[in-house]
Amino acid sequence: MGDAYMIREVWESNLEEEFGLLRRLIGRYNYVAMDTEFPGVVARPIGTFSSTSDYHYQLLRSNVDLLSIIQLGITLMDAQGRPPPGVSSWQFNF
Repeated sequence: MGDAYMIREVWESNLEEEFGLLRRLIGRYNYVAMDTEFPGVVARPIGTFSSTSDYHYQLLRSNVDLLSIIQLGITLMDAQGRPPPGVSSWQFNF
């Protein structure tokens, strides 16, 4: 531990610069973890569900279908699970 990894906020103003850095790193750090953020829950599914898991899946699916993504996060790692030094994660803000 002890290594500090930076998360870079990406907006329209620095999008091209961050894409350039990603392009330089992706050849060596070609394992990508992703995370998405949506603004919340605006709908609840109705009907009969086969299980609680089915209900939760339908809840998530219906809200993702209705809403727009507000943030996409990615983290790069190499084949041994090591992130690049410095910036290893990016949060793309929409």
